[in-house]
Amino acid sequence: MGILSIFKRKENKPEEILDYVHQNRGLLWDNINEFKQNLIAHEGSVKHHTSEMEKIMPLNHHLKDGLYTREIFMPKGTLVVSFIHKQSHPSFFLKGEMSVLLDSGEVKRIKSPMKVMTEIGTQRVAYIHEDTTWVCVYRTDAKTIKDAEDEVYTENYKDLPEHVILNKKLLCQEQ
Repeated sequence: MGILSIFKRKENKPEEILDYVHQNRGLLWDNINEFKQNLIAHEGSVKHHTSEMEKIMPLNHHLKDGLYTREIFMPKGTLVVSFIHKQSHPSFFLKGEMSVLLDSGEVKRIKSPMKVMTEIGTQRVAYIHEDTTWVCVYRTDAKTIKDAEDEVYTENYKDLPEHVILNKKLLCQEQ
């Protein structure tokens, strides 16, 4: 069954959509990228770094004293594909509830409040069950938001250190 047919079925549960990414084993980043490309083609989707996305999911940045903080609001009913994190960092799930695809391929429903340690190489796919606020905190020497963003995340897993890529490949093979 293709991803677009999953979107067209009204009886789908969010977990089914997230499981689709995991069921087609391979390197999880490749599966997520394929999923994201299909999602972008779906009517009603928006891309990162656009004014339309900023209206739907407002993002607040704070950069000071070597810390870059990103706070995002994600409304109920949205499906989100995150960037790939280039460093390990703490995240704070302040408000809401979501089903999220973990690095292991497991889909887990989580509810705020909670602290989440995000590992280097993590990329999340999440269905938002309730209005959600999520905050990430990164260490950086960047002086601008753009430079901080370039330093802390990517859309291409090949930008990660080789040992991270190899470890993720091994994790995928074990599943």
